[in-house]
Amino acid sequence: YLHNTCTALARDHDHDIPDSVAGLCKLPGVGPKMAHLTMEIAWGKLTGIGVDTHVHRISNRLRWTGRKETSTPEATRAALQDWLPKHLWGEVNLLLVGFGQQTCLPVGPKCSECLNSCDKLCPAAGVRSSPAKPGSKSSKRTASVASQQAGKKKK
Repeated sequence: YLHNTCTALARDHDHDIPDSVAGLCKLPGVGPKMAHLTMEIAWGKLTGIGVDTHVHRISNRLRWTGRKETSTPEATRAALQDWLPKHLWGEVNLLLVGFGQQTCLPVGPKCSECLNSCDKLCPAAGVRSSPAKPGSKSSKRTASVASQQAGKKKK
């Protein structure tokens, strides 16, 4: 991706980056998340919330996406932008990514360490894991951990 992206930037954008989400998304390897984050960081334009796997998972766990869970990061972005004041959009990714990497993990979230859980602010407090898609790395890892734990219990 890097070589192709650099070639496209040199050829089509005079060695600069596009100043629109649509322009950024035309670059190889750039999707909506990176486009929105780049627009804010590089151009100072708040065009949308950069939703990655952590923001997607946590927003659904906290039911910030409405009554129904969203199935894609883009659906999560749209749901968040429907109710969250625009001046807060830029903070969502920054705050939730680290939280999702350290505390609100996809498998084995550390609810006992989370203040949202202690104060009963999290509707998913005590959740064991997010549902994994069959065949995904997460589902294979979960199955492997479950198999190892079952083997330990038999001993």
